[in-house]
Amino acid sequence: MDDYEVIEQIGRGAFGAAFLVLHKAEREKVGHITQNPLYVLKKIRLAKQTEKFKRTAHQEMNLIAKLNNPYIVGHKDGWVEKESFVCIVTSYCEGGDMAEIIKKSRGTYFPEKKLCKWMTQLLLAVDYLQSNRVLHRDLKCSNIFLIEHSDNRLGDFGVAKLLNQEDLTSTVVGTPNYMCLELLADIPYGYKSDIWSLGCCMFEIAAHQPAFRAPAAELLRHPHLQPYLAQCQNLSPVFLSVKSEVSSIKGKPKGGPLPNKYGNGNPHGDRTNPSKELTTIHDSKTDDSGNSRIIVECTSSVHSKEARQELTSEPFKLI
Repeated sequence: MDDYEVIEQIGRGAFGAAFLVLHKAEREKVGHITQNPLYVLKKIRLAKQTEKFKRTAHQEMNLIAKLNNPYIVGHKDGWVEKESFVCIVTSYCEGGDMAEIIKKSRGTYFPEKKLCKWMTQLLLAVDYLQSNRVLHRDLKCSNIFLIEHSDNRLGDFGVAKLLNQEDLTSTVVGTPNYMCLELLADIPYGYKSDIWSLGCCMFEIAAHQPAFRAPAAELLRHPHLQPYLAQCQNLSPVFLSVKSEVSSIKGKPKGGPLPNKYGNGNPHGDRTNPSKELTTIHDSKTDDSGNSRIIVECTSSVHSKEARQELTSEPFKLI
């Protein structure tokens, strides 16, 4: 930390803060102009957090240090401060994030050439991640940052996951407006989930409105989640599906599961419905755009081992 001078605080979340900092040793004087390289210092608080949260914070620091792509926010430094904070220093994107840019545009749509340029850059970033078995899992407009010449960079790898060659994961994680359908249906998902999220981002960038609006309470009322939600404790009635969805089916007992295309009451069709439970494991924070990120662990008798699998810290070689 002694190598950096804090300029100002530029962000704050439930588990830490972000600061604009200056690297003291990199100051250069060119004529009468002083060039001060600026960076962003992200401090993640470890005190009074669970062991799982601490491992995730360390894993974010280790993962981003290995990434090197022109369309991903650059890594500068990282360390643990007195066992109380994980500190990650990344390049500063002076243009702000895409969510801010959309707000500032005040209804003026971006030209098609700029949209195609941004989409190409983001696809290159996602392709690089997938080539190195990394799943971002929280791709959204507020995690897309702009630099000079309107180039963009993908950032925030706080919930990223390293997968095996053909591996899938089943942890419900991300921001509801950008979640893929597999997450709602409790189906293990893989790299294509980031492509879905990218599509949602591009729609929002082009149309200046979300492709889907999905508050957390609305997601929890989804029929696929109702059998598992019933196993949770201290539920609010707002999470229960509306009466007409359950009781309007003639001849069905009140409160019973809805029939589906297979003609039975199994919410997954002809599949066996294993016992599951939903447990929040990380955080639920709201960004400046009003989007809440939720992380829920799905424990299932079918894939419980995989559902509990975390981001591994084993070294991997980047392509």
